[in-house]
Amino acid sequence: MNRKIDSESSSEYKIKAICNIFLVMLIIIPSALIGIVMWLYSLQPEYSGRLTLSGLKENVEIIFDPYGIPHIYGHNEEDVYFALGYVHAQERLFQMEIMRRVAAGRLAEILGEKLVKTDKFFRTLGMLEQAEINATQFFQDPSSPWQNSALAYLAGVNQFVEQGDTPLEFRILGIPKKKFTPRDIYLNGALMAFGFASGFQMDPLVTKAYHKLGWDYLKDWVLGWPQGAQKIPVYPSNYSATVETLATSISEIMTGLPVSAWIGSNGWVLSGKKTRSGKVIFANDTHMAYAQPSVWYEAHLECPEFSFYGNHAAGIPFALIGHNRFAAWGLTMFENDDVDFFKERLNPKNPNQVWFVDHWEDLEIRQETIKVKGGNNVTFEVRSSRHGPILNEVDDMVAQTGGDPVSVWWVFKKFPTQTIQSFYMLAHSRSMSEARKAASMIDGVGLNVMYGDRDGNIGWWAAGKLIKRPDHVNSKLFLDGASGKDEPLAYYDFSENPQSENPPDGYVFSANNQPDTLTDKLYPGYYVPEDRALRIVQYLDSETNWSVEATKKMNTDCISMVFAEVTAEIFKTLKADKILQSTSNHEKAFNILQKWDGDHQIHDVAPTIFYVLLSSIMQNTMADELGDDDFKAIVSSHLMKRTIPVIIKNDKSLWWDNINTSIVKETRQMIFARSFDQTIKGLVKQLGPDISTWHWGNVHTLEHAHPLSRQKPLDKLFNVGPFAAMGGNETIVNLGFRLNSEGRYPVHFGPAMRIIIDFADIENSVSINPTGQSGYFLSTHYDDQASLFNTGQFRKQMMNRNEIERFQKGTLILYPE
Repeated sequence: MNRKIDSESSSEYKIKAICNIFLVMLIIIPSALIGIVMWLYSLQPEYSGRLTLSGLKENVEIIFDPYGIPHIYGHNEEDVYFALGYVHAQERLFQMEIMRRVAAGRLAEILGEKLVKTDKFFRTLGMLEQAEINATQFFQDPSSPWQNSALAYLAGVNQFVEQGDTPLEFRILGIPKKKFTPRDIYLNGALMAFGFASGFQMDPLVTKAYHKLGWDYLKDWVLGWPQGAQKIPVYPSNYSATVETLATSISEIMTGLPVSAWIGSNGWVLSGKKTRSGKVIFANDTHMAYAQPSVWYEAHLECPEFSFYGNHAAGIPFALIGHNRFAAWGLTMFENDDVDFFKERLNPKNPNQVWFVDHWEDLEIRQETIKVKGGNNVTFEVRSSRHGPILNEVDDMVAQTGGDPVSVWWVFKKFPTQTIQSFYMLAHSRSMSEARKAASMIDGVGLNVMYGDRDGNIGWWAAGKLIKRPDHVNSKLFLDGASGKDEPLAYYDFSENPQSENPPDGYVFSANNQPDTLTDKLYPGYYVPEDRALRIVQYLDSETNWSVEATKKMNTDCISMVFAEVTAEIFKTLKADKILQSTSNHEKAFNILQKWDGDHQIHDVAPTIFYVLLSSIMQNTMADELGDDDFKAIVSSHLMKRTIPVIIKNDKSLWWDNINTSIVKETRQMIFARSFDQTIKGLVKQLGPDISTWHWGNVHTLEHAHPLSRQKPLDKLFNVGPFAAMGGNETIVNLGFRLNSEGRYPVHFGPAMRIIIDFADIENSVSINPTGQSGYFLSTHYDDQASLFNTGQFRKQMMNRNEIERFQKGTLILYPE
């Protein structure tokens, strides 16, 4: 009996204990969660208050507008740049950190073994070495205004590193904050330059295709510029296994980078004779791979000698795009070819020598060690010829081929850069001649500088060091490094670069298409097709009464004239083919595409069908010859975008025949018919039988991914989106994606901002950012512009202090220590 009572008492005790524990947990867990949330909110950037900082000369007032854009008021330029550095760091320190680590080849030490291959590539390129050279040059110009402002910016960044809250990403990865130096400015600049150098990815792929298939196939690829296509007008060896593995390796590295690469851009500037106000209207939108936080950080700087509004990149003190009260400038990618690969001849008796003309030359050798989080250090040798670093060690597969050494010659690595100074000069320019001089200093990258000012001048300069090559050289293929016959000869003088000032048409434009030339031949490059250029010119030629509102409409145009023509060509070929009447959905799709004007709105059905059809056609046409991996790597390239409209019209091309089917010789019509049938059947399976619901916005979506989002579930914490997205490949709203026949088209790149300035009202220019100013996921400015961006809307770039104070959301005052 007692045992039974004791047993019941014990059970009651356990139940009570469990209940008590449960009650305690009910109290503790919510309290802990509340504490965590409060702590996370405490890490937000400071938008109001007072701070005492070391390095300031006088007080600085920072007024934050409704979108978190800082309007910085100081008594001298150095203090203004110090404050910019501080607020830039409090919003984007992790972005700055990731960018300098990518360029320096130091990702694996924080992200682990999977980034070793990427680190080896950037270590081999020697970006860190070049940044050291540039930093040394930086200190040889003491006390210059641009140097003082750059150092002030770094001092502001480092003040936040010293006394600001440690960003959440640093805590997740367990890494300390470290100060920034002039070397880091050049590392971040080098990474942007690398994003411009399309030859790194395309030359190996083209060379591989050439050696595998020959010119009979490649003659159908538009390696140059199609005759008669819209240009930007101007006024005044042996195949080896190395090629195959190198092409695959570099393509994988470039598509896997955790930062935004520059892809393209639109820019146009209208003279007063084309505008309602009689003043210049300026428009620019840069196209970059999407990531979160967004690429650009906007800031307005004011001191007695300087009034400026600009778009700043992480860790770079001077805005790459902006305007003062006299002039505005913007950028698009020039797409010039500034990278050459050289096949070296190795000394069979000495692996550290290569042949050049008539003698053996020693290779320069250095050792690199990559620290790996959770793993062993990786040590390897980098060997360099007179042309540049040899890339065979970039990937173990390449190294194991035992093939010929391949070195890379890159303009960016050939001299200390003056590009940083050039942007300081552009921000301070007060005449077209000053802006032209600044543009002429841009050297290691190819940029189209778009210009307009309040005096009515408009201009465009193709900036960068353009290479003079021997006439016989095809720079898209690997060159002979041994004979000396393929060597670069010199650089063109800036006066010979493509450019235009105050042209008779009353406008200048760039859409990354081929510029015309001031010399005897077009300059080689990786130019995009004429699609956007055609649409831009159609707009600009049709109107002489331009306003900001009309420019907004043009800036958000989604029509592809070229794809409408491609569709017409496909169905002209198929007009009598029975495949068009196979099912009711085949007939409906045919009717929809026949009427398509090339528009890409989110509720349109035609683009959903078109891109699957186009992808299927290209896959059925080229994958058999190229192989699946190379086809995927090249099908979305600028080269293939130029080629598609040409090859679609060429019924005699060798590409139409499938080399794997010896019994049948396929024709263009057969490929079109098979692809159309696959398209409809695939979309019915994917989206259902009701063709009216196949909306473009269901398959074309935009998500801004944070560098840490690859580790689930951090994507739910840090990513912005996904959103249904208008636009498409090479429309003015260039929300681009990789072609595939699977029917899902997540946006890979697009406008990283849009800017419109009317010099009749400089204080009411407009802009938009794809997500927001802040890099902190709980800030109200992390994604507060996303909805506006996705619907083609704009907001002000305010420069009027009274208006800024009227709408301000916080004021932060910095005091000198």
